[in-house]
Amino acid sequence: MKVNFTSAAAISVLLHVALFIVLFAGFSLSCEDKNKKPTATLMHATVIDPSQLPKRKRGRQASAAEEARKQEAARRQQEEESRKAAEQKRIADIKKAEEQRKAEEQRKAEEQKKAEEQKKAEEQKKAEEQKKAEEQKKVEEQKRIEAEKKLALEKKKKEEEAKKKAEEEKKKKEAEAKKKAEEEKKKKEAEAKKKAEEEKKKKEAEAKKKAEEEKKKKEAEEKKKAEEAKKKAEEEARKKAEAEAKRKADEERMRKQAQQAEDELFKELGDGGNDDVTAGGSAGTSREQQYGLAVSDTIKRYWNVDRSMNGKTGILSLKINDQGQITSQSCSGDKRVCEAALRAVTIIGNLPKPPSAECHDINIKLIPRV
Repeated sequence: MKVNFTSAAAISVLLHVALFIVLFAGFSLSCEDKNKKPTATLMHATVIDPSQLPKRKRGRQASAAEEARKQEAARRQQEEESRKAAEQKRIADIKKAEEQRKAEEQRKAEEQKKAEEQKKAEEQKKAEEQKKAEEQKKVEEQKRIEAEKKLALEKKKKEEEAKKKAEEEKKKKEAEAKKKAEEEKKKKEAEAKKKAEEEKKKKEAEAKKKAEEEKKKKEAEEKKKAEEAKKKAEEEARKKAEAEAKRKADEERMRKQAQQAEDELFKELGDGGNDDVTAGGSAGTSREQQYGLAVSDTIKRYWNVDRSMNGKTGILSLKINDQGQITSQSCSGDKRVCEAALRAVTIIGNLPKPPSAECHDINIKLIPRV
């Protein structure tokens, strides 16, 4: 149960203020009565003049009123003290109830926390148990596999032991039979044994000799093979060097021939050329045809072909600028024919200056005849 301590404190303060006002009012009345009738408070007997009797009567009446007022004040004070005690008890009860409520809430919170911790611990324990169970399962599976392996090994061992035992029994029987035969033919077997030992030594000596001869023969063969391999490698290197030298010589020869052809072509083009020569090989009057034929002949001088290209066709396309430089080359048709033609173009590099703009693009049909 929740209690508003601010409201309780305000009520308590108001009660104390009211009590203070009542007590202060009673004190003021008491002081006024004492000032008016100071003799009313005298409690001892005195000798007075009979003429003063009316005054004494009034004094007794005032004394009785004061006594009644005091009793009323005492009663009110007692009631106020009882009320204060009750209020204090009520506040104490409220405070105790609040403390009990807080203690109960704290207890519940602790119990909830404890329950959550217990739940978490149980979940963790469950997870650990599950993990442990899985590990145990793995261990058991491993044990099962190992047990199966062990059983298989034991079975194999028993089979080997049984086989060994059977062989031993067989050997034992054979030995017994042999022993019996030896007893019957002891002398003969002794001689045979001696002869067999001699024969064995002879065979061992022959085998040793043969092994040494085989070893020497093998070493000689390996040495011969190594020498042959060395000679073969040297021969291949020599042939390769000769082929490379021949290739370079052929390229140089072809380059010189091409240079000569180019020089002749320059000369012919400069003199007007032979109007009867065309790119197709027939008679004609065009210097452009003569230029194309000269370019085709120049490429063929650098063109290396073999029998596999015989009769195959390739169309070589060239772009030539005004200075005779080959700016672009491509080829369609047989792959090997095109590769040989493009290699020849690479070797040539430059051609004579075209006689006209029509010679900037040249298409040459190449058909090797080997």
